Amino acid sequence: MSDGQGAAPEGESQGGCCNKCIEKLKNLDPSTLSYIMKIINIINACLLAFTGVWVFISQSVDLLLVLAAMYVIMFSMILLFWELRLEACNLCFLRNMGFMFSWRGRLLFFIFVGTLAFGLGTPGLVIGIFTFVNAAWNVTIVCIHPKYFEQQREIGEKEMASALRTEAARFAAKQAGAPQAAGVIEEGLNQAHEMKQWEDEQKAATPASAPAAGGSDLPAGWEQRTDEHSGTPYWVNATTGEQSWEKPS
Repeated sequence: MSDGQGAAPEGESQGGCCNKCIEKLKNLDPSTLSYIMKIINIINACLLAFTGVWVFISQSVDLLLVLAAMYVIMFSMILLFWELRLEACNLCFLRNMGFMFSWRGRLLFFIFVGTLAFGLGTPGLVIGIFTFVNAAWNVTIVCIHPKYFEQQREIGEKEMASALRTEAARFAAKQAGAPQAAGVIEEGLNQAHEMKQWEDEQKAATPASAPAAGGSDLPAGWEQRTDEHSGTPYWVNATTGEQSWEKPS
């Protein structure tokens, strides 16, 4: 009896530690969390590139293995440039890899590249498992931190809109002909810049979401909001900044 009674507090302590870690993640500033996720994904990209290079260092003559290594290196560079957020690369992503603007598309990308890495020997197996764990980590963060998910969605939409405007300006330049191309491109980029400024002003002028009807039974400081992308309600504590997908009691 004494052994069973002694084991319960330890289990409760471990559960409490996990809950504290989850709460800390929920309350973490989205910008800080975004920076952490970027660093992890850049490390993942570098490890994948190393896996592909390792095949060439080991002087493998297996044609299929060499081709798989080349694909892994190429996809690792895609992930690296995506995380670096280079404006010049956004247009290339829009033209050829639009799925990168969606978190679901990036999740499938992680799974695909991790699966390719499994066939590149022991280093590929280890780094492939790390890639799968990283994919699961990305999904977990999206699920437990709605504010981070909303921020990433807004960033993706803005980057896609910016790339679309740049592509439209270049297309208009081609239609106008070479003599007027420079002027049309400049005008298109100026319009894109003005549109971005207008969007930022509108966002700054928009008041915070009001609590939804029927939210009077919530604890003090809590209010209900709705995710614009999925239509799913979530709850925010205006005092502490805490967010939750589940209704607080």
